[in-house]
Amino acid sequence: MIIDAHAHHLPLDVYKLFADPALPAVRSRVQGNDFVFNARLYKVDDELQAMDFAGVDMAILTISQWNVAGAKVCRQINEGVAAHLIKYGDRFKAAGSVPVADTEAAVQEIDYMIKELKLSGIALLSSQGQELTPNNKEKMFPIYAKAVEYDVPIFWHPHLLPYNTDTDCTINRSVGRGFDVSRLVLRLVYDVLPHFPTIKMVIPHFGGGFLAHKQRAVAFFEPSTDLGVPVPPELKPLPKSPLETEEFGYKAAFDELFDRLYIDGAGSAGWDPIMRMGFAAVRHDRLCFGTDYPFEVHTGRDYKYYLDNVKKLDISEEDKKAFLGGNMAKLLKMS
Repeated sequence: MIIDAHAHHLPLDVYKLFADPALPAVRSRVQGNDFVFNARLYKVDDELQAMDFAGVDMAILTISQWNVAGAKVCRQINEGVAAHLIKYGDRFKAAGSVPVADTEAAVQEIDYMIKELKLSGIALLSSQGQELTPNNKEKMFPIYAKAVEYDVPIFWHPHLLPYNTDTDCTINRSVGRGFDVSRLVLRLVYDVLPHFPTIKMVIPHFGGGFLAHKQRAVAFFEPSTDLGVPVPPELKPLPKSPLETEEFGYKAAFDELFDRLYIDGAGSAGWDPIMRMGFAAVRHDRLCFGTDYPFEVHTGRDYKYYLDNVKKLDISEEDKKAFLGGNMAKLLKMS
């Protein structure tokens, strides 16, 4: 079974709140977003056609980009998506949107969308401004507690206009979002995962830019507990070499936290170099196929390009099957 772990849907009635559906794709900066409205976001039949062309069985739908719009819009999104799940139940699952800035409303929406709408997860943004980051205990920890209570995964997405990111030269769109995801990973490792050891989370876009810097994160790692191995005083303030991270237990301590995270394969539409890096840097049972439809993958041809590149990877057939759907099926308790 092939499962796209990272696809997007915006119900037409919500789409109309922000853009004219009669127009072609339109880039718009509204409510702190840098969002491209395009008709494929609400045309479910187009997505099914693209999936069928390439042999994709199911997609996980999220649209956390609009968590910033508040409780009323999140409710409209979740109910609209739930209607599609009823109609196309064997082809889609969804993680619901939540108004993170209003903690009480966010918790109420999670109760409603999981218990009543039967959604399969919670969709969150990597940040919502400098004060509303993933390690904000007051705002975010009640949401994490609900994810643990219902035993559902959190599907993260980069903010489309991350705070303190330049906008010239496409910086915010091409690399700024990846930087925001990298900040997300470190904040989770240091400040969230130690408090929620059983929480399930899916990091987007092959980790943003984090995988390219993972060894640096380990080299600079500051464990919260004594690892039991004395570090020479002259090395303590320095980044540790790969051999030293092994010798002093830094790598094992970091990986114990990092390896709890799942990483989806969206963000580069099946580009071979990033896939190979993903399989080199992440446990294979934590990687999940994802496309970012309809933003970076648009048609069945694009789906097929990605899947053809997966087939060419120098990994076992078992690992390919796990990446393409097996790992996500286990995460969602489908197998």
